[in-house]
Amino acid sequence: MSKPQNKQDAPMTGSKSKLWQTLIQKSSVKMPTDLESQTRRKTLSKLSMIGSNGAGIFHKRGDRLKRFLTSSGQIPRYQNTYRLEPFRAFHAVTVDKIVRDVMEIKLSAITSYQPDQTSKLCLEIASDVLKAVCKKDYDRYKIVTQVYIIQRFQQSMQTAFQCLWDVERDNYSYHVFENSHIYAWCCVFGLYYD
Repeated sequence: MSKPQNKQDAPMTGSKSKLWQTLIQKSSVKMPTDLESQTRRKTLSKLSMIGSNGAGIFHKRGDRLKRFLTSSGQIPRYQNTYRLEPFRAFHAVTVDKIVRDVMEIKLSAITSYQPDQTSKLCLEIASDVLKAVCKKDYDRYKIVTQVYIIQRFQQSMQTAFQCLWDVERDNYSYHVFENSHIYAWCCVFGLYYD
C-alpha cells in the first residue's frame, strides 16, 4: 500500500468527516418562494456593475457612465446577467423618424456639392443621429451610424450592406435624402450584445 502523496490524497479521519457533515447541514440553502425569487432576479438584472473586491459600486441599467474607476483605481468588472432579451428593444420606426428629421434639417439648405463641406456634414449628421438615438436608451445595443453624401451628376448609385446578425434582435434603419445637387444616405444599425 502506497503512502498518500499530498493532503488531498489522504483519507479523512472520523472527526474531520463529522465536522464536514455538520458544515454541510448548517449551510443547507432554503429554497426561496416565487415572489422572493422574482424580486431577486429583477434586482440582479437591473444591477449590472460591481466594483472590485465588493466595493459596492453599482449603477442601474440605462445610466450612461463613461470610463469610471473605483476607489482603488481599477475599472469595475461587469456581472453576468444571463439575459437574452433587452429591456428596451431597438425600434426601427422611431429611429427612422430621428434620421429623417436630422437629415432634413442639415441638408435642406445645401445648394451645391462641395467635398470639404460634405465630409464635415457627414460627421455632424452621424454624431447628431447617434446622440438622438442614444437618448432613447436602447439598453444592450451597440449603435453604428453610416452617412454618405455624393454629388448628383446624372449617374446611378446602388448601396448595399451585408451583415451576420440575429434576426430576432438586431435591426437597422435608413433614410435617403436627395435634391438636384446631392444624394445622401444614412443608415443606423442597432446590434444587440449580451
